[in-house]
Parts: sequence; C-alpha cells; structure tokens
Amino acid sequence: MSANTIRGIGVDAVSIERMNMDRMGSHVIARMFHPKEVAEVQTIVAAKQSEYLASRFAAKEALVKALGTGFRGISPSQIAVITDDLGNPSIALDREVLLAHALDNTQIHVSITHEKSLAIAFVVLEASHGAE
Repeated sequence: MSANTIRGIGVDAVSIERMNMDRMGSHVIARMFHPKEVAEVQTIVAAKQSEYLASRFAAKEALVKALGTGFRGISPSQIAVITDDLGNPSIALDREVLLAHALDNTQIHVSITHEKSLAIAFVVLEASHGAE
C-alpha cells in the first residue's frame, strides 16, 4: 500500500497591474518567466497579457512557499506554469530544480484564479512514499 503526505502548501496573490509587459520590458520578463511562458504570452491578446503573467508569477511564488525555500536556489524562469487544452494549470520544473529539491516523487497541484485586480494561486505538494 502506498502512502501520500502533504509536503507543503503555498498561496500568493499578485497585482495584475504590476505585471504590465511594457513596463517590465523583455529583459525582466525573460528573467521572471520560463521560455514556454514567454512564447505563450506573445500569442495572447494584449488586454489579457498582464493577467496571464500575474497568474503565472503568483503560482511560482506559491510553489516556492510550499517548498519553504523562497527563490533561493530556484530562478523563476526554471518554473513553467502551463495549461492544457481545457485551461487546467500545471507546473513543470527544469530538471535541475527537480533534482535539487528531491521532487521526483512529488505531485504538484496548482489552482489559479483572478479577482478584480488580483491573480491568486494555491499550490499543494503531495509526496508519494511507495509501499509500506
């Protein structure tokens, strides 16, 4: 029988207005977002780009809070918040992050929402412990 435990939880809220692409510039965006996110935001209508970036950054903050590390040892650009065809978000990590934080047997659950001027994300890390 396998056992799963909650390894960590994190939540964060980001001002959508703060994530204005014109204000941040391409250098800051490249530092804060994974290349997949940078490419995807270019395909989104301009009026929704700040909401997209704010929700992704909130999820990254929630993840590092769940890990208990903050961004020490992890660059935001090593974390990709992606969505499937139905719009369900998930988090993909660069291999170095997976290894450094022993996340091989950890499922990352993420939920993202928008409310007025805020993007909010909640992350749960669920560790799988195999047979008992």
